[in-house]
Amino acid sequence: MYVEALNTLIRSLQGDIPEKEINKIDKIKIARLIERIYGKNFDITLKIRYNIAKKIFKNNNIALYITLRSINLDKLYWILLNDDIEDIVLIPGKYIYITSRSGKRPINLMADEEVVDAFLRIARSKGIRLLKSNPSFRYGLALGPYRLRVSVDLPPVVPSPQIYVRVHRGVATLERLKSSGFMDDEQEAMIRRLIDEQRDLVISGVPGSGKTTLLQAIDLAIPGWMQRVYIDESDEFIDIPNYNQIKINNVNKVKEIFSSMNRNIDLFILSELQYPDHFEAAKIARGMGLWTLATLHARDIRLAVERLKGAGIDMEGLAIIQLEKKYEKGIKRQIKDIYVK
Repeated sequence: MYVEALNTLIRSLQGDIPEKEINKIDKIKIARLIERIYGKNFDITLKIRYNIAKKIFKNNNIALYITLRSINLDKLYWILLNDDIEDIVLIPGKYIYITSRSGKRPINLMADEEVVDAFLRIARSKGIRLLKSNPSFRYGLALGPYRLRVSVDLPPVVPSPQIYVRVHRGVATLERLKSSGFMDDEQEAMIRRLIDEQRDLVISGVPGSGKTTLLQAIDLAIPGWMQRVYIDESDEFIDIPNYNQIKINNVNKVKEIFSSMNRNIDLFILSELQYPDHFEAAKIARGMGLWTLATLHARDIRLAVERLKGAGIDMEGLAIIQLEKKYEKGIKRQIKDIYVK
């Protein structure tokens, strides 16, 4: 029965137990018990399950597998372990399509209805209503060291539910991005100067060009004591020890800007300027004198400026970092230009 496994689980929560004792227990039974542990919400539940599995088995990969299995996503385990994979496309009845540093290709693994349904159940667990009036949405998923941005399209936008997953593995620093060729010395110096001047900043580029990656690197370069508020329904920004962070997943960005007036904050980080209310939130934040950082979809500086001006954004004092994504024996991402008004 599960008595011995349950005793091992309880003892592990009370303190470490010798590995030789764990090896005597049926680990499958312990994993099954971990799958039955719940927190006050879905995200906390995953965090608890992963941390308990990691503590008992002392292995990040085993903890990841147990956590994935608990939400019926263990089919993606080997995909997530491949550090070269950045994006996953899941369409029922078709081969899973991936994007890696070497390009895009299908893999020999079908996206069945079970794995797609798992993502839809997670959406419901997060309080997202799956309605015809809301056929496209996204949410974040934290799985140990990985953060997933899950975008979902439903009928009538598409014939059947389709899932797009962006995989984030850790956070890059400005130094690391420079060493990878994402930026050069002059561009890094310019970005650090913009940070020192607390310039309002928009990172622009096509999908998959590294906008969120650069924004997170800039966030790391900002003093940790500064109170920052992230307004990001996908929850892509990691928790950084000793950093003064407030995370808000509400998609009503305008409301959260006004709500934050009582939080004595120093800067806003808006995940993306996409819809009119997103631009309105950025405009209000800047009007209140709050340091504002955001991302924007545009393939060049000219179009980025046009989108911002068309939304009524004052360009005075605003900086734009334009990124590009090129296919040259694989995918290459880099800073193309930096615009300062």
